Amino acid sequence: MLEECVLLRPLPARNEFYGYGVAIAYLEASGERVDTKFELWRDLIHDIRRLHLDSYGIAERLRTWRQS
Repeated sequence: MLEECVLLRPLPARNEFYGYGVAIAYLEASGERVDTKFELWRDLIHDIRRLHLDSYGIAERLRTWRQS
């Protein structure tokens, strides 16, 4: 969902913030705790926008942010 919001920009404004919020909510609802510092997410969003990451790369990065 984050990738879709960043690349397709379905909303009139703030697509990245919406995708960020939905991604965190989804991960927490799934029982995953990840680092939620916006700087990490900002860098992830920039990499998505530059097409440096695909869905697999995004998932791998999120896995590295897992918290116990």
